[in-house]
Amino acid sequence: MATSTLLQKLDGGSDFGVTTTNRRETEVFIAKETVAVGDWVAFDYGATEDGDVTLGIYKADTNSTPKRPAIGVVLETLDVDNNDVADYSAGSRIRVVLSGVCDAKTSDNGGAGMAIGDTLHVETTAGEADLYVNTSTQPICGILAETVAAAAGSGTRRVVVIKQF
Repeated sequence: MATSTLLQKLDGGSDFGVTTTNRRETEVFIAKETVAVGDWVAFDYGATEDGDVTLGIYKADTNSTPKRPAIGVVLETLDVDNNDVADYSAGSRIRVVLSGVCDAKTSDNGGAGMAIGDTLHVETTAGEADLYVNTSTQPICGILAETVAAAAGSGTRRVVVIKQF
């Protein structure tokens, strides 16, 4: 079930802060391949049954057939394996951020770095977003909320996920 973005306090106070006003929306999906926290993910667009298209998720990328535009970012798993270790493998229930602030995998824009407010989209590295440019064929999936230094390499950075679903 999707989370709500309504601002509501039931304790009588009016102390809206970072926690109470977090506008993040999440939903649970089934992993179709192994994913990790921070991966940008996409629906199973190639599923044969209508209901399965929006049930399963893969890492988002443009190298797959069909292409997989991002719909969100992996936040956590709801499953553990036999050793009580978090399980992100195929078949696991995965909580995905559909909109709002979270940490997500990004590149460093080919070594050039990126600035706060830069828009992001998914390209050929599965699960990772890069700087959006006007020749991009994939939709914008997020906005960078921290600076990425030149030559910083790929990593996990704070982003605002733009709602796609």
